[in-house]
Order: sequence, then structure tokens, then C-alpha cells
Amino acid sequence: MASADAAIGIPADGRQRGVAGRDMPDVLRVLLNGFVFVLLWNHVWLKDLSDRSMLAASEDGSLLTQVLFLGAGAAMAAAIHRIGVRHLHPLLTRPLVLCAVWLGATALLSIEPSLSLRRLVLFAIAAMLSAGVLIVARSPRQLALTMAGSALVIVLGSYLAVALVPNLAIHSAFDVNSDPSHPGLWRGIFPQKNEAGAAMVILVIVGLYVATVASRLLGWAIVLLAAGFLVASGSKTAILLLPVILAVTGLCQVLTGGFLRRLLLLGPVIGFSLISIGSVLAPPIQDAVGALLTDATFTGRSEIWQFAIDNIMIRPWRGWGIGAFWMTERTMYAGSEELTWVTTVDHAHNAYLDTALIGGLPFLALTVVAFVLAPVRDLQRVAGGMRLDAETMLFLRLWFLGLVSASFETVLYNGNNATCCMFMIAVFGLRLRTRYAVLAR
Repeated sequence: MASADAAIGIPADGRQRGVAGRDMPDVLRVLLNGFVFVLLWNHVWLKDLSDRSMLAASEDGSLLTQVLFLGAGAAMAAAIHRIGVRHLHPLLTRPLVLCAVWLGATALLSIEPSLSLRRLVLFAIAAMLSAGVLIVARSPRQLALTMAGSALVIVLGSYLAVALVPNLAIHSAFDVNSDPSHPGLWRGIFPQKNEAGAAMVILVIVGLYVATVASRLLGWAIVLLAAGFLVASGSKTAILLLPVILAVTGLCQVLTGGFLRRLLLLGPVIGFSLISIGSVLAPPIQDAVGALLTDATFTGRSEIWQFAIDNIMIRPWRGWGIGAFWMTERTMYAGSEELTWVTTVDHAHNAYLDTALIGGLPFLALTVVAFVLAPVRDLQRVAGGMRLDAETMLFLRLWFLGLVSASFETVLYNGNNATCCMFMIAVFGLRLRTRYAVLAR
């Protein structure tokens, strides 16, 4: 049995000799990955939501975000080079490469090329960080303990923020674009309660992984702390999706056949898509959903979805470019005869619509192949007919979280979004385990 030298199962005796295959001290591995996880989960702490400057178009981006991601990206690039970039070669699949090429091409053809190229660089760094943590972690236990430390920084920081600076950690009536239902809901160190809710779902999943691999006490402490904050955030989408994620992925331990697993995993994704986009495109679905749910969009998002669909059809083949549609002067101040609150939102609240806005309908099709269908195939290659081990279950839960969240939040191609980054870790992890998991047994 070969010893594994990475969380995804790279055998220690398979490391490349020479400059590109040297070892890294454990302390550097833990510090780098710990910083990266905190950065990906939230890097905008204690945002003042009463600042009216947030109402303006935000094409310049955040200098702090750029500095943090550039610094982390440089450190991760050095670590990947030292360990051996060849260990990431399994990620060069045709669907993923085609997605990258199309994304780059549409950025060049964007209505705002300079803006799209900046956003593309940020996303590329986030993707590299998401892949890098998988080979920087020496073992599943080290990955679990590193994630546990980062999770405690986030969740305890959020509780302390609520206790010490409630004006910056709890929604109030003074928030710009304040929703009548938001005052009193906790957001902790996060910019918004929905971002806090999504992060807490991630931490619950991380806590379950820690409890299985490293420490039952520490893992369940993270689960309980994160679940408590999730309830206090009042994030309806996150609260609804968490039990669905745990139930469906838990059933994957029982239903091990390929067809049943595909049906179990893709069925809810199709269902949520019908509830969301389908309720806008098809009146019969809208009537059926309306009879079952008083608010199928959870926050009246149907207007946003219709606005997004209308603009997709303006540029259906190449899209508008990454980051070049929402919260830009063209969208917010384009001189429309009927300007509404819809033009001031920062995303479509639907990842599939935003993907089509970025790169057109062909890009949406490529994304479905690369990030929806291919991971299901990889899952069956890793654990077809068998129960799932802890790492595969972690990746499965994070991947499924991204897919079911995609119908109500923008969680694809957004390096600023925690769910997007964890989703990429899951997709990359499942792919890498098709190459290395067997070798590590």
C-alpha cells in the first residue's frame, strides 16, 4: 500500500524528483491552505451596509480583493511548482479546457474588455487556489484539521462580531437597499445574510468531514456553531437546501448503482431549475408552482430572471463578458424607459442565467457538460458500486451544494463567492481522485 502525500491520494513515492518535485514543510502547507480557505470563504469583513457609495456602479473592483488574491495566488503558484504542477494535469480535460478557452474569448469580445479581463484574472486565481489546496494538503487528516482551523476563524469571528459590533454584523433598517424582512438578521463578518448563510452551510459540511477524518468533538462543534448561525441569518435558501444536500448525498451511500445515483443527484437539480427559471418561461409551471408555494422565488426574483433572459437573447452566442453586465453603468444607467430596482442588483440570483449572460448559450452548454455531467461520471469512476469514503463524500456534498444553489444564487464563475470556490474544489477533487485515489489505497 503506497502512502498518500496529498488529500486526493498522490502517492508519496510517486513525487517527481528534482526542482519541480521537492517537499514542503507541514507548517507551510497548513499556513498556506488555512489562509486560502479563510480568503475563499470571506475576505470582506465587517462591511458597513449604510454606506451609500454601494449604490453606484462598481466597475473598478476592490483594491483589497485584488491584493489579497494576487498575494495568495503567487504563494500558491510557488507551492504548486515546488510540489509538482504535473499532479494537476488530470484537470486538463476537454470540457474544462473548452470552458476556459470560451471564457477567455468572450472576455476579449466583452462589451467592457478591460473590466472582463480583470474579473477573468481574479477568477483564474480563485480556480488555481481551489485546485492547489488539494495537492498542498499532505493527507486527508491535515486537510481536515486545516479546514477546521479556518472554519473556527470564520464562525467564531462571526459570533464575536455580533456580540461586539452589532451595527456591522446585524442587518438594520439603515442598510442601503434594505429589505423589510432583513433588520435583525445576523450576517456576522459577511457583507450580507445570504452570503453568511451559504458559508455556514459550507462549514456544516466541513464539520461533518472533520468529525469523520480528524476529531469527532471538533467536527461536531463546528457543525453546531455553524448551524446555529445559519438559523440566525434567516437565509431561507440555505436553510432549505442544507437538509436536501445531507439527505440526497446520504442516500448515495445506499444507492450505489450508476443509474440510481445519477437520478438521485440530477433529479433535484432539474427540479429546482424548473421551479426557478421554468416558472418564468412556462406559464403552466408558474401556475403549478404558485399553487404549491406562496413565494417560489423566495424573494420575488422572477423579475430579475426575466430581465436576465431578455438580455441573454440580445447577445445569445457570445454573451456580455465576465463581470461586464450587472452593476455596470451600461446596465444601471442605460436610459431605459422603465428603470426599476432590478437594474441595481449585482447578479441574476441564478448561476445558469449568469453563465449565459457571461458567454452566451454555447458557454452554458459547455458548463453543464464540464461541471454537471462530468463530475457524476468521475464519481462513479471513483466509487461506482461502493460506499463513499470521507474525501469523496466531502467533494460530493460541496458539488451538490453548488448545483442546487445555482438555481437561486450565482455560484459559478465568481471568484468572490465562497460556494463557487468550494464547488470548484469539489469538481477538481472528484476529477483528481479518478487518477490518484486507487494508487493511495
